[in-house]
Amino acid sequence: MALNRTMIKFFRHIRQRMIKENRVSKYLLYAIGEIVLVVIGILIALQINNWNNYTKDRELEEQYVSGLIVDLQADSLSINKLKVDSDEQVRRKEKLCEYLDGGSFPEDSIHHYFSKQWGMSVGFNPTTTTFDEMKSAGRLNVIKDPALRSRIIKTYNKYQTFINGGQAYYERHRGELRKLAFQDPGVFDAGILKNPIHPNIVEALKNDELRNWILANYAVTVNVDLQGIQEVNDQLLEQLRTYHSEHQRQ
Repeated sequence: MALNRTMIKFFRHIRQRMIKENRVSKYLLYAIGEIVLVVIGILIALQINNWNNYTKDRELEEQYVSGLIVDLQADSLSINKLKVDSDEQVRRKEKLCEYLDGGSFPEDSIHHYFSKQWGMSVGFNPTTTTFDEMKSAGRLNVIKDPALRSRIIKTYNKYQTFINGGQAYYERHRGELRKLAFQDPGVFDAGILKNPIHPNIVEALKNDELRNWILANYAVTVNVDLQGIQEVNDQLLEQLRTYHSEHQRQ
């Protein structure tokens, strides 16, 4: 901008001198030159401004990508821990279903299989610090690669679908199963949490309502959903790491 002011002042001085000398043709040439140089100066200033904005965007993009990697790594650990517990829950449910179908198991094993069906809370709470900041600032488009940007949005949408869907259904059914488990203090009481062996478990499982809630407790559905969000988490993490590595070398 200082360059523009200097040029304008210089040409104004020449223009005034030529007007005084009545040199119209040369004045017109200088006037045209003045316009051209001013336009060039403006274009240069715009180019510099655009370059500065581009540089700032790339720095912000790198900051967001690094933040997303950290957040997703934390999510991956949480999902993996939940998946391990969920795998065990599904394994025990399969054994319990065998018993309900007429299989023969020791009484302490039956209680061992049953206790996991209402004792496991999912409670997946993803780390969305970076993604929330990008959304609130309206800077999702700072991620230059449209495919990567799309995968980021889809991953967090899948998280939310799981939380509002499979996880919510599971927790609601688990709550109903817990109420049934605690409704008869003579069969289930607070001590059940400390001592998984209870002499009345066989009798309790004759209750049709209890059996139905066990069969419909969404344990398998949640297990499949956890596998799904783990996969999208892994895919996005890999893509972000590759993207970050490539841009570090540029």
